[in-house]
Amino acid sequence: MKILLYKASQVVSAVLRFIVHYVLALRYCGKGKHVSAVNNPLLLKSATQLVQEIREGKVKSADVVKAYILRIIQVDRHINATAERCFEEALNRAMEVDFMIASRRFPPDQLATEMPLLGVPISVNVLIRVKGCFSTGASKLFDYVIAKKDATSVALLKKAGAIVLVTTNAPEMGLNFETRSKLYGKCCNPYDTSKTSGGSSGGEGALISAGGSILGLGDDLSGGLRIPAHFTGIFAHKPTIGLAPNEGVLPPFRLNPSDPYVPQIQKYMSTGPMCRYAEDLVTSMKVLSIPGEVRMKFGQQVDFRRLKVYYMMHIQSPFVATVEEEIKTALRNAASHFEHKYNVIPQEVTMPSLFHANRCVFNRLLVALDDLKDTLTCGKGLQFDEKRDIIKGFFGKSTLSFMTLLIMNCAYLPMWWKEFLKPYFEELANEWAMEFGTILDEDTVLLMPTLPSYAPYHSGMFVLAPGTCYTSIFNILGLPVTQCPLGFNRHGLPHGIQIVSCKNNDPLTIACAVELEKAFGGWKSPGLL
Repeated sequence: MKILLYKASQVVSAVLRFIVHYVLALRYCGKGKHVSAVNNPLLLKSATQLVQEIREGKVKSADVVKAYILRIIQVDRHINATAERCFEEALNRAMEVDFMIASRRFPPDQLATEMPLLGVPISVNVLIRVKGCFSTGASKLFDYVIAKKDATSVALLKKAGAIVLVTTNAPEMGLNFETRSKLYGKCCNPYDTSKTSGGSSGGEGALISAGGSILGLGDDLSGGLRIPAHFTGIFAHKPTIGLAPNEGVLPPFRLNPSDPYVPQIQKYMSTGPMCRYAEDLVTSMKVLSIPGEVRMKFGQQVDFRRLKVYYMMHIQSPFVATVEEEIKTALRNAASHFEHKYNVIPQEVTMPSLFHANRCVFNRLLVALDDLKDTLTCGKGLQFDEKRDIIKGFFGKSTLSFMTLLIMNCAYLPMWWKEFLKPYFEELANEWAMEFGTILDEDTVLLMPTLPSYAPYHSGMFVLAPGTCYTSIFNILGLPVTQCPLGFNRHGLPHGIQIVSCKNNDPLTIACAVELEKAFGGWKSPGLL
């Protein structure tokens, strides 16, 4: 019966995906464009390279900031990736950096140690607090809120010398795998503007990939860093749970930064970096990592001959799409690279226990949310009837986005939320932890798809949502995951894979991404394909 129901679900979902794809293809036929290629040499240098040249006086921070400002102005009208621009403040800060370096008050070695991101402009997801900027959660509920304090992760980056240039577009309250909201509108993929850039850090993914930012900060609850990076062909890292600080992400943290409330859902959240060059994951994670023993390992040489490589081609779960052949091929090629170069024999693994992955993840997240409305509104609550607002949404008159209202109204419907199953799914998650624990150690990585498919047309992600179990299971398990781009499909859309390891083994997953970047080329500019 289980197999029969699974096959029936696959047929139904395949038909639905087919219909949605071709309806949207007709709607967007001929409307998709790519942004222009990145040509300015300053925009083609990694943050790690830029900071070294700024520190040595070879490049001025102000020139770098100006170059990124011009690029943002050039591409953002096509992709709508920014939420708020801090150009004037960023330029002033850059000139201060240049003056400090010209004065030679500090030796370069001291600056390299204490300020490893000195003078580098960065972007930050609008869901993350930046002092002096609007902290809206991408929602009209908070459109008046200005952050009085930096999120802890932002404060660490600023202390390291980074300069916040923009905050970026996100789905309302981070509750969508596409980046669109009533407040900021729809964010587009720079390789094809008729396609989505994903979510929740879709603005980050689009802007970085388009050459409008070199390094960004996003958050990940069910793939919010990795899915946009997969769709836009860049690198991202979801840290081990607790390795990088989450304080200051709205929601679930409170509007008042001094409120001692600690949301339960944060145990599944991760704040992490996104970038075009893998070495910048090393540089940024040295800044963002709290435990010193892990921080010291980033960038250390890895003997890949000792590596053990496992790979998983698919998750067999109801309504989850079959993995595209080009993604499978890329995954095999990545595994084969370690075999051919380092004589490491990759082994394929399957995990039948992931059959109920989506239901288990959904259950765990709802349990952690506790009071759904209170958590999503950062304790503010709603001043209107959300049931009436969803009806108004069909006429374009709602206060909140449709997806936000759908989750608020339908999350606890009996058809998928059953209180009595909480112990079962808790036990199932523990079983996953044991299974992954048996294969993952300090010398082992697991390669697997990020999603079964490429970036869909706008509004097409909802039929692919079951496939997000590929990313969300690692939020539940708290494992480190590095997203690594591996190429493009025949339509010029990027795709990549996840590199997973045991807890606090983040340096190894990032080192593998650096190695695969050398082998497969990493990010490639839109407009050059």
